[in-house]
Amino acid sequence: MASFFVDAAKLTGYASEEASFLQVSRQGSFNVRGLLLAGIIIGALGILDDITISQAAVVSSLKQASSKIKADELFAKAMDVGKDHISSMINTLILVYAGASLPLMLLFVDNPHPFSEIINYEIIADEVVRTLVGSIGLVLAVPITTLIAVIVFSIKKPN
Repeated sequence: MASFFVDAAKLTGYASEEASFLQVSRQGSFNVRGLLLAGIIIGALGILDDITISQAAVVSSLKQASSKIKADELFAKAMDVGKDHISSMINTLILVYAGASLPLMLLFVDNPHPFSEIINYEIIADEVVRTLVGSIGLVLAVPITTLIAVIVFSIKKPN
């Protein structure tokens, strides 16, 4: 997904001074776009790690609290909690990216350039893509993790 969005947005990876410095110091032998993609994936994995472990723990706790609960009911109850997880984590993700790029946010304040131009600056597009990839990953991870956890915790153990 990150690769798709990087390609669709035509991001080069040169939005930061560090990337340009690295490319010059390595005499052009460094894949800056690959570094951008890796950064997006690593950032998304941090959030996904947190949400998937939390969601699996919810399923486990619900199953322990009511061992006779049916799989479909377990899934529904865990997804109720999962929806709150999604909301909370997306807010966290947006706030983290906004905090890290606070100087960029100033581009939107009292700027003579139109919004459509500013949003297409690569430095802004990078952050938009990071947020989209992380958010979509979160939204997909919760039901998938919940389903897998329900299957695992619903398997009857032999006596």
